[in-house]
Amino acid sequence: MYRFSVTICFIFASLVIVLFTLIISDNSFKPATDQAAVLVQDLTAIRIWIVVAALALYSWKSATKQPRGQFLAVVTAVAWIMFLEDYMVLDGVLIVASQPLAQLVILTRPIFLVALTYVAFKQWEVDLI
Repeated sequence: MYRFSVTICFIFASLVIVLFTLIISDNSFKPATDQAAVLVQDLTAIRIWIVVAALALYSWKSATKQPRGQFLAVVTAVAWIMFLEDYMVLDGVLIVASQPLAQLVILTRPIFLVALTYVAFKQWEVDLI
Protein backbone atom coordinates (compact mmCIF):
# COMPACT_ATOMS: atom_id res chain seq x y z
CA MET A 1 0.00 0.00 0.00
CA TYR A 2 2.91 2.34 0.77
CA ARG A 3 4.48 1.94 -2.68
CA PHE A 4 1.09 2.32 -4.36
CA SER A 5 0.51 5.58 -2.47
CA VAL A 6 3.98 6.85 -3.42
CA THR A 7 3.20 6.00 -7.05
CA ILE A 8 -0.05 7.98 -6.84
CA CYS A 9 1.90 10.96 -5.48
CA PHE A 10 4.45 10.81 -8.30
CA ILE A 11 1.73 10.45 -10.95
CA PHE A 12 -0.13 13.45 -9.54
CA ALA A 13 3.07 15.51 -9.42
CA SER A 14 3.67 14.60 -13.07
CA LEU A 15 0.15 15.70 -14.00
CA VAL A 16 0.70 19.03 -12.24
CA ILE A 17 3.99 19.58 -14.08
CA VAL A 18 2.36 18.77 -17.43
CA LEU A 19 -0.58 21.07 -16.64
CA PHE A 20 1.80 23.91 -15.74
CA THR A 21 3.70 23.39 -18.97
CA LEU A 22 0.40 23.48 -20.86
CA ILE A 23 -0.74 26.66 -19.11
CA ILE A 24 2.53 28.45 -19.86
CA SER A 25 3.10 27.25 -23.43
CA ASP A 26 -0.36 26.71 -24.91
CA ASN A 27 -2.90 29.37 -25.73
CA SER A 28 -5.80 26.90 -25.67
CA PHE A 29 -6.03 27.13 -21.87
CA LYS A 30 -8.18 30.19 -21.42
CA PRO A 31 -9.85 30.97 -18.09
CA ALA A 32 -12.99 33.08 -18.09
CA THR A 33 -11.30 36.50 -17.70
CA ASP A 34 -7.86 38.04 -18.19
CA GLN A 35 -7.57 38.61 -14.46
CA ALA A 36 -8.30 34.93 -13.88
CA ALA A 37 -5.62 33.98 -16.41
CA VAL A 38 -3.00 36.06 -14.56
CA LEU A 39 -4.11 34.57 -11.23
CA VAL A 40 -3.87 31.03 -12.57
CA GLN A 41 -0.40 31.62 -14.04
CA ASP A 42 0.96 33.26 -10.89
CA LEU A 43 -0.42 30.71 -8.46
CA THR A 44 0.48 27.81 -10.73
CA ALA A 45 4.07 29.06 -11.02
CA ILE A 46 4.41 29.15 -7.24
CA ARG A 47 2.88 25.69 -6.91
CA ILE A 48 5.07 24.17 -9.58
CA TRP A 49 8.23 25.35 -7.85
CA ILE A 50 6.96 23.82 -4.61
CA VAL A 51 6.23 20.54 -6.42
CA VAL A 52 9.60 20.43 -8.18
CA ALA A 53 11.50 21.32 -4.99
CA ALA A 54 9.60 18.71 -2.97
CA LEU A 55 10.22 16.03 -5.61
CA ALA A 56 13.92 16.86 -5.79
CA LEU A 57 14.36 16.92 -2.02
CA TYR A 58 12.35 13.72 -1.54
CA SER A 59 14.41 11.97 -4.22
CA TRP A 60 17.66 13.19 -2.65
CA LYS A 61 16.60 12.09 0.84
CA SER A 62 15.53 8.71 -0.52
CA ALA A 63 18.77 8.20 -2.44
CA THR A 64 20.91 9.09 0.59
CA LYS A 65 18.71 7.00 2.95
CA GLN A 66 17.96 9.98 5.19
CA PRO A 67 14.82 10.12 7.36
CA ARG A 68 11.90 11.54 5.41
CA GLY A 69 9.06 11.55 7.95
CA GLN A 70 9.36 15.13 9.10
CA PHE A 71 9.90 16.39 5.55
CA LEU A 72 6.81 14.53 4.32
CA ALA A 73 4.78 15.89 7.23
CA VAL A 74 5.67 19.43 6.18
CA VAL A 75 4.95 18.68 2.50
CA THR A 76 1.59 17.16 3.47
CA ALA A 77 0.64 20.22 5.52
CA VAL A 78 1.63 22.52 2.65
CA ALA A 79 -0.36 20.39 0.18
CA TRP A 80 -3.49 20.59 2.34
CA ILE A 81 -3.08 24.35 2.80
CA MET A 82 -2.64 24.82 -0.95
CA PHE A 83 -5.75 22.70 -1.55
CA LEU A 84 -7.84 24.87 0.77
CA GLU A 85 -6.38 28.04 -0.69
CA ASP A 86 -6.98 26.85 -4.26
CA TYR A 87 -10.52 25.86 -3.39
CA MET A 88 -11.22 29.34 -2.01
CA VAL A 89 -9.36 31.29 -4.72
CA LEU A 90 -9.29 29.18 -7.88
CA ASP A 91 -12.54 27.25 -7.64
CA GLY A 92 -14.38 29.34 -10.19
CA VAL A 93 -11.31 29.67 -12.41
CA LEU A 94 -10.19 26.08 -12.83
CA ILE A 95 -13.48 24.23 -12.44
CA VAL A 96 -14.90 25.98 -15.49
CA ALA A 97 -11.73 25.38 -17.47
CA SER A 98 -12.47 23.46 -20.61
CA GLN A 99 -9.05 21.78 -20.54
CA PRO A 100 -9.48 18.06 -19.68
CA LEU A 101 -6.07 17.94 -18.00
CA ALA A 102 -7.08 20.71 -15.57
CA GLN A 103 -10.24 18.80 -14.74
CA LEU A 104 -8.22 15.60 -14.26
CA VAL A 105 -5.88 17.36 -11.83
CA ILE A 106 -8.85 18.76 -9.91
CA LEU A 107 -10.58 15.38 -9.73
CA THR A 108 -7.49 13.43 -8.68
CA ARG A 109 -6.25 15.92 -6.09
CA PRO A 110 -8.27 14.45 -3.18
CA ILE A 111 -6.85 11.01 -3.99
CA PHE A 112 -3.36 12.51 -4.01
CA LEU A 113 -3.94 14.23 -0.67
CA VAL A 114 -5.10 11.01 0.97
CA ALA A 115 -2.17 9.08 -0.52
CA LEU A 116 0.34 11.74 0.57
CA THR A 117 -1.08 11.80 4.09
CA TYR A 118 -0.81 8.01 4.27
CA VAL A 119 2.79 8.10 3.01
CA ALA A 120 3.70 10.79 5.54
CA PHE A 121 2.27 8.81 8.46
CA LYS A 122 3.89 5.55 7.34
CA GLN A 123 7.25 7.22 6.76
CA TRP A 124 7.09 8.91 10.17
CA GLU A 125 6.40 5.50 11.67
CA VAL A 126 9.37 3.96 9.82
CA ASP A 127 11.68 6.79 10.87
CA LEU A 128 10.79 6.27 14.53
CA ILE A 129 11.73 2.59 14.46
